[in-house]
Amino acid sequence: MHDPVAEALVDLTRPGMGTEAAGPFLRSLARLLRPCTAVEVGAGATTLHLLLGLRDARAEAADDRLVVRGRLDSPERASVLHPKSALKDYAPRLHVVDDVSVPGTSADRVQSIATSLGLDGVLTFIEQDFFSLTEDDIDGWGPLDLVWLDAGSQGDDARFLATLWPRVAPGGVVVLHEPYLATTVETLDARGVSRMAGKVVPSPLLQELRRQAAQPDSGFDVLALGEAHKFRQAGLLLLRKRGAWERDRGVPFPRELRALGEPHAVPAPGLAPSAGSSDGAHADEAGSVLAALADDTRRSVYGAVTLRADTTARIAERVGIAPVPCAKALAVLEQAALVERTGQVWSPVTEVWRRIAPRRVHPRTRASIPAKQSKRRVFLKEIVPLFSHHRRYAEAEVNGILRDVHPDVAALRRYLVEEGLLTRADGVYWRP
Repeated sequence: MHDPVAEALVDLTRPGMGTEAAGPFLRSLARLLRPCTAVEVGAGATTLHLLLGLRDARAEAADDRLVVRGRLDSPERASVLHPKSALKDYAPRLHVVDDVSVPGTSADRVQSIATSLGLDGVLTFIEQDFFSLTEDDIDGWGPLDLVWLDAGSQGDDARFLATLWPRVAPGGVVVLHEPYLATTVETLDARGVSRMAGKVVPSPLLQELRRQAAQPDSGFDVLALGEAHKFRQAGLLLLRKRGAWERDRGVPFPRELRALGEPHAVPAPGLAPSAGSSDGAHADEAGSVLAALADDTRRSVYGAVTLRADTTARIAERVGIAPVPCAKALAVLEQAALVERTGQVWSPVTEVWRRIAPRRVHPRTRASIPAKQSKRRVFLKEIVPLFSHHRRYAEAEVNGILRDVHPDVAALRRYLVEEGLLTRADGVYWRP
């Protein structure tokens, strides 16, 4: 059976480019994310996959609007849709940048094939070197929801990210090709003799981004997917920018389970070798806020946002600067979680000030209270900072605080008083 799309994909696919699995993945990702603005640097068969994904997403979005409006009967689908979001018109755009100078690729035929398949309506093909684009050119694309980078070297990828990441919208995803590299390393065999061996290792960029993502409140997630059957052109690296609404709520896992109605307390899964302390994260976020507001322009821009100058243009006008430096200042403030954007409208994030204020440290939930007095006292001393100085607590408040530590709150209250760590009188508790 004649299938123009399948034939076009066969025509565009180059086995040496290594995107035989990445292409269908990108198509599914476009459907999943429903990006309003997608960008591809380095054209080829993946361009067609992205266009097909946007076509799928657009058709599905049109059906969803009918479902929400009651014009298409699908109760199950209606039960999972967010009405406000589903009712929005969805008109995606894919900006593809490629100077078609690399031999052996299919970049030079992408545009004509997209036209022949009727997919060119959402395509803007920019036949130009990416690094020759101006700031205004890129700003004209608007916030970026999905970016696919498959052109150039590790250094080029770093430069792509430096340019595009500040423009990625919260929740946006950047996908890079080949996060693992084939190289030779020196190893020792069973006899202790040195020899050179071929290995596939994480790329320098992957290692750097993992280090950055490991920092508390880095603001983004990293996921590297490998292809163990390949030693080059292998794997995908996904970066996702978190929104301000995804910040850590600072509530212990057991307490949140209880709020969700879970019948039994379940300990948090300890996936990391050591859970560590939240003090570093708290200090890092406070440092990020101070660093973001250390610049005069950024302080002025932040002040304008708090005074409800909502769009970038209005903020720039109020501050008296050009839109481009205003957009850069807003990007820094957004990374520090001081502002957030909904569509084209900026607003202040007031929660950040509550998060960086001094807070209590929650001790880890215990399965049992130590029986030995010396060990029990050490354990109890970890609990004491949960109670503020110069404050009186009713017994119900004390129980609520201690319940996150151990279910036997009566025993904990008694031990804390016996050890002189809390004082009790007439049903009221306080730190001595």
